[in-house]
Amino acid sequence: MVDRKVNAPLMMPISEKFKDLGTVAVGKIESGHVRKGDTLLLMPNRTQVEVATINNELDEEVNAAVSGDNIRIRLRGVDDEDISPGFVLTSPRKPVHAVRQFEAQLAILEHKNIICAGYSAVMNVHTLAEEVTLSVSILPLSFHMCSFRRSAGPSPLL
Repeated sequence: MVDRKVNAPLMMPISEKFKDLGTVAVGKIESGHVRKGDTLLLMPNRTQVEVATINNELDEEVNAAVSGDNIRIRLRGVDDEDISPGFVLTSPRKPVHAVRQFEAQLAILEHKNIICAGYSAVMNVHTLAEEVTLSVSILPLSFHMCSFRRSAGPSPLL
């Protein structure tokens, strides 16, 4: 059975938003649970919002939703222009962290161009699609016999 993380802090990435008798955010709850009347935090702007209504996939109004549910949630305290896809609704007691820079490990299966520092690409994480730039290659890799291995010496290419 799949562990749904119902008792974990709330994390719901927003996939879309629209205005319908207020601001409505659409997304899938990845962890935690939410109830009508809860106060949440909208990241990365740290805006406090209140849950006015919750609708499930069948457009039925429900009092609560748990991890794994796809929902539409009507919010008070925020305008629809202040929300973008990729924002996250989270618990105010234990909010998710927002960062500007991070370290990642890449597995490049097929690419025809040279990849080095300064290379730009589109990163997709949850519901966010953002252009990112490779700043530095910390651990150069080389392609050998259909697997990635460390290069013998430093290489400016990834």
